[in-house]
Order: sequence, then C-alpha cells, then structure tokens
Amino acid sequence: EVLSWVVRPVLLLVIRRCQLGRKRRMRSAKERIVMTYVVTETCIRCKYMDCVEVCPVDCFYVGANMLVIHPDECIDCGVCEPECPVEAIIPDTDGEAEKWLELNRDYSEKWPNITRKGPSPDDADTYKDEEGKFEKYFDAAPGEA
Repeated sequence: EVLSWVVRPVLLLVIRRCQLGRKRRMRSAKERIVMTYVVTETCIRCKYMDCVEVCPVDCFYVGANMLVIHPDECIDCGVCEPECPVEAIIPDTDGEAEKWLELNRDYSEKWPNITRKGPSPDDADTYKDEEGKFEKYFDAAPGEA
C-alpha cells in the first residue's frame, strides 16, 4: 500500500512524458488534441474491472452495469485496453468510438470514480458476446465505488 503511493506518481510522470511525443494528432495548426480511450457497450452487464487496477490516473467511473472513462483525465497510456477480456475499450481514433465518446464524458461526470477492482457480475460470461446491449440493458444509475 505504501509502495503504491510512491510508485504511482513516478509511473504517472513517466507515462505523461512518453505521451508528449507520441499519439497526438492535429485538427488544425493551432489546436492539439490528445487521444483518449472509451468504453463501449460491450462492457454492459460484464463489468470485469480488470482495467481499473492498471489505470495509473484513476480515470474510470462506475455505473450500475458498466464502466466509463473520463476522456479529459485519460492520458492515452493504453494499459487498460489489453486488460479488458471482452475488448470493450477502444481508442477514440477507432471509427466506432465517436458515438461512445460523449456517453463516456457525460456519465464520468455523474458516476463515482472507481480506483480498485470490484467483483464482476456472476452472470457476466452470459452477456459477453451479446450485441445491442445498450438498448436492452443500459442503466444510467451510478454504481458503487
């Protein structure tokens, strides 16, 4: 526990410095935008939370049946993406990400921040390959951090 208070700030500094030189894109000559990651509907009713444990900046927020990433807090380190067993986390450069970016932004302002992995739903594996989960199951209620 004490070690994490020392290691996390150092890791964050290293990651931020690495990010300054890569994965930035220009929208115009005057405006620089840093890439972010977003959580998609694949997370709904699965909510494995492996991603929460590896996030160096604690940018995950928890709803009743899914997680979201605050796009302004995400530093684009990418460590969360491979941790998700259902591949619900994608970079905002992915064509599918645009529709999820605003949802992530909106609910990260409403839901509590989560910094530790919690238990996944008992029936998570039942829903991991299902499509159209947003329309069927999305719950706007906040989860428990």
